[in-house]
Amino acid sequence: MTGRIFFGGINAYKNYRAFSRFVRAVPLTLVYEMEEAFRVPVRMTEIAKSELITGGAGLDCEVAFTATGLFYKNVSGYSGTLSIGGKIYPYKYTYAYADVTQNTLMIDSDSHGDSPCKVTVYGPCTNPVWKHYVNNVLYETGRYEGNIPDGHKLVIDTTQIPYSITERGVSDEVVADRYQMCDFTTERFFHLQYGSNRISVVHEGLNILNVLVEGRISYETV
Repeated sequence: MTGRIFFGGINAYKNYRAFSRFVRAVPLTLVYEMEEAFRVPVRMTEIAKSELITGGAGLDCEVAFTATGLFYKNVSGYSGTLSIGGKIYPYKYTYAYADVTQNTLMIDSDSHGDSPCKVTVYGPCTNPVWKHYVNNVLYETGRYEGNIPDGHKLVIDTTQIPYSITERGVSDEVVADRYQMCDFTTERFFHLQYGSNRISVVHEGLNILNVLVEGRISYETV
């Protein structure tokens, strides 16, 4: 992906140096906005420093980015709402929607690729079991054998590599790695599939669980 960045004004060189330092940090995410916002992980492979344009208006620099993954669209569902690109829609959306009924959440995907997601189960819960149905057929399951106290949460994450299952605290800090306490006869990690995805979480406690699912609907091109 190529383009140009203009650094204008009397601080053009200073702003150029600040930007060149910023893009050395990884990972970088490029946001591509059309009628929807799509994101893609990238790294900068080229930035050509120019000289000041006649009159000192600024620097006009060519840049090039290389994608390190697929384009994706953020989708998340919690307590009957859907969040896409920072906006909340209370109704079904044309391309991807979510709905929540107690411990069950529905997300539709229009992508034929495997789309990673993060399932968050809020405590208190005891021996939670998470199930993934695709077009009403059981596709994969996971189980944690233990307790998550009130104020903590169990996070099953395939949006980052390596995949992880962790217990996290109030400030989202990692309290403990819980991967080894999961049932290894189950798949444990979920990817959203083309069509209707239903994720349901149950446990052996008496309280109704609060569940959050954050998905990245992945596309080879947009």
